[in-house]
This record gives sequence, structure tokens and C-alpha cells, in this order.
Amino acid sequence: MTNPATTSLWNATAHRSTPRTGGLVGGGRHDAVVVGAGIVGLTAALALAREGRRVLVLEARRVGSGVTGSTTGKVTAAHGLRYSLLQRDIGRERTRMYADANQRAVGWIRDLVQTEEIACDWRDRPAFTYTSDPSQQAQLEDEARATIDAGLPAHEVRAVPAPTDLVAGVRVDGGGELHGANYCLALADLAEHAGATIVEGVRVVGVRESDPCRVSTEDGTTVEADHVVVATHVPILDRGLYFARLQADRSYAIAARTDRALPLGSFYDVASPSRSIRTAAGPEGEDVVVVGGEGHGSGKVSDTAERYARLEAWAREHLGTGEALYRWSSQDPQTSDRAPYVGPLRPGSSRLWTATGFGKWGLSAGTAAAHALCDRIAGRDDEHRELWDPSRLGQLKPRGAARLALWNAETPAFLIGDRLRPASRKGTDGLAPGEGRIVRHGGRRTAAFRDDEGVVHAHSPLCTHLGCEVHFNDAEQSWDCPCHGSRFDARDGSVLEGPAVRALAPRDAD
Repeated sequence: MTNPATTSLWNATAHRSTPRTGGLVGGGRHDAVVVGAGIVGLTAALALAREGRRVLVLEARRVGSGVTGSTTGKVTAAHGLRYSLLQRDIGRERTRMYADANQRAVGWIRDLVQTEEIACDWRDRPAFTYTSDPSQQAQLEDEARATIDAGLPAHEVRAVPAPTDLVAGVRVDGGGELHGANYCLALADLAEHAGATIVEGVRVVGVRESDPCRVSTEDGTTVEADHVVVATHVPILDRGLYFARLQADRSYAIAARTDRALPLGSFYDVASPSRSIRTAAGPEGEDVVVVGGEGHGSGKVSDTAERYARLEAWAREHLGTGEALYRWSSQDPQTSDRAPYVGPLRPGSSRLWTATGFGKWGLSAGTAAAHALCDRIAGRDDEHRELWDPSRLGQLKPRGAARLALWNAETPAFLIGDRLRPASRKGTDGLAPGEGRIVRHGGRRTAAFRDDEGVVHAHSPLCTHLGCEVHFNDAEQSWDCPCHGSRFDARDGSVLEGPAVRALAPRDAD
């Protein structure tokens, strides 16, 4: 369930068909079970099915309805201020691997869209990373040099048209933009045509790695497979401790009409506050502008609704937009050295695989990761294995190690500190429509939310992952965990984002 007030342009205009339901047929054994039907899961399913493997995809909600349906739709190897930082954190050669893997993925997506004639509003666009802040000029010059050195088709820019003032920047060619949800739905159709089976509305809650692997679902069904790909954005299995090695960040986007002629390109102004800008087809085929930004750690701020207000005010001032047609947000896990984790879910795994940590650039990086996993499953070499080996913690440089330590220092502060915060003693009576709060109700701390019809929904405030207390997200009307980024619907307590797999425990609201 999602809040209709914060639906993405892509999900609102997607070419959705009848839900892929029908349940799971007992017995039998699959070559691969893919958990999650986003960019990684569906790309992997398509590649595996085209190699003749029996593939089953299990999706807890709808195909492409998660993070892939909530991106800005940019397909590029230009990833903001990434290459100068990668050179510092992982070295020159691995930075070149990162650029190569992502640029190949961009080409694969473009070729697939053209060959299969996918109706996903593909547009060839150069990507500009730049700053409108003169104090960042040297930083952008460093980024341009690092991007060029990484081997991308890039050059430094200073005088090209941009939606805001461009002081210095870098242009990367060969990329594009698309409609994220429609692209995902096309991947699903192609995978099914190649022989894969996709089932929506089935939540996986556990996997036992053995011969065969045994995949457990929320309704008690067990499915067997030779290989399992956990493509749930953040791994839902705690083996490998990915929840402790990732930082979950939320960012926001709006789509609005404008009467101004905007330059053609994917733009990312890294000045503070940073802004992502592109054009897209609106609900009636008209051009709209998509503006993103206002990121923060998931569950760590209380003014989420204000984030949309800031984006709208900025877009009105700089781009001449009217009222936002759509508002949405997305959640992205970051790794401490900025390279994804792709490969065996834990050391020694030969049947259980995962990919995570794309840091807001999952369309290209997730596609590259999916192909890497397929190579590993087929017994082929992954030439980028050294780049994204999930077991590389011992290779972290001091900055990456310090970043990781800081992330994990926050967890006990929330785990203990939130329980010491006073809960509202007004109980549920003091809640206004659309408001959620931790209240003292029936002698217990309770996560209570009153919907627009006046109905109160009450749940345990403890995240079902590791027990941190959730915080209310007023923009999304959800309960968000500040420790590891799990999110729950404020009405029914269902899981919106992992690593949690169980809903918040319901409580009597009376």
C-alpha cells in the first residue's frame, strides 16, 4: 500500500495490466528464484531465462512499484560527484571498472529499448554534473578530470545552457532518460516471454541455502531452487550484515508543468541544496519538468512534508513551474566506499546472491549488477568482481572505515534514546487527521496514526527487524526506522521497505 498523495509520475502513468497472481504451484524445482521485481531482479530474470533457465520471480507488491518506479529515470554513468571520490576511496583502477560497468549497462538498456521497441519514453540525453556555487569550482574541476580519467565519454564544461547558473561542470555523453515503471513492466513481459514466471503479492521471509535452496514465503509456501537472487534493494536476510554496512537515504521529487523552454539534458546541480532536473512526458503527453533533491537519512528528520514544499518553491523560482502534479520520494542505500555490493550474499555462498548499495544510481548500476550475477550463476568470470566484492571490508581505506563506524554508532543512540523520549499522554485523542505520533496508550508506547476519515490505526512502535523505535514520516504517512531504513505503512503496518519482512504488530486503537 502507498500513499496516493505521494505517487510518482511513473507509477501514476504506468501501462499496468492485470496483476500477476495465481499463487505458487507446489513441488518442482527451479534453476533460479529471484526475490524482488525491480531493475535488478527483472534484468537478472530476463538474462537467466534467455539462457534457458527455469526462473521464478517473487514480488511482495507490484512489478516496478518500489524504488525503480520512484527514480528520476536518468540512465547514465554520470553519478553526481562520484568519480573523484571513488578515486580517493577505491583507487584509480577500480574507479575505471565502475565507469566501464555502468557505461556498458547504459548501452545494454538503450539497445534493449530499441531492439524490443519498448514504449518507455526513451530519450537520448547528455548528463551534466555541475555547480552554480562559485566556491565549488575547484571541486567540479577535479570531478571532470576524474570522470575523463575513468574512461567515460566526458569533457569539462563551463558555458553550456543549464537550468541554473553553471560555474563549472562535466558533460558525459551516451546516456538517456526513460519512464522507470514502463521500462520495468516491459522487462517483466520480456522475461515471461523467455519462459520466466513472475508472481506478485508474494512476500519472501526467509531463505535456507542448501542443495536445493529453500525459499519461504509469508503464507507458509516453500519453493526450491538451485540458486536464489535476493534483489530486494536492501537484502532481507541478515546474513552478511548488510543492514550494518549500508546507510539508507531518502530523497524527494516533484513533476510540474512549466511554460519555459528548458535545455535538453539530464542535469544535476551539486550546489547546496543539490537539485536534479530533467524533462519528461506528462499525463497528457505534454512536457513536464522533474525536480529532485532534499535528501536525508531515512527516519532521521521530522519535516518530510516540508521537503516537497522546498522543491516546489525552488522550481517556481528557477524554472517557472506551476503547482506540482506529482510528488514522490525514494530510498537508496549507500555503501561506505560508494561502490555497490554485488556477489555472494555471504562469504562461501555459491547458491545465494545479492546486489545492493547503488547510491541513487540503480538504473545503470543495478543493470550492471544483474548481468554480473548471471555470469556468476552460469560459472562465468565476472571481470568487475574486484570492484564490488561484498567481502571487501578489510580493504576499506580510513575514510570509508570511519564513515562505516559513524553509521553504526548512530544505531545504539536511536535504540536506547528513542525509548527514553516521553510519549504523548493524550493518547490517540490528541491526533489530528493525517498525524502520527508515539503515544502512551493502554499503558504502552504505541505508534498511532489518524487517517483523513478520522480512523485511528495503532501499532507497536518497534521495528520488526531489530527493534528500534520507528519515527513518523508525515509526507509519506509511514513509520520509518532510523536505524536501518525499514519502512511501514501507517494504516495497516505492512512493510514498505526492508530489511524488515514482518509488519508492525497491530494494537487495539480503542
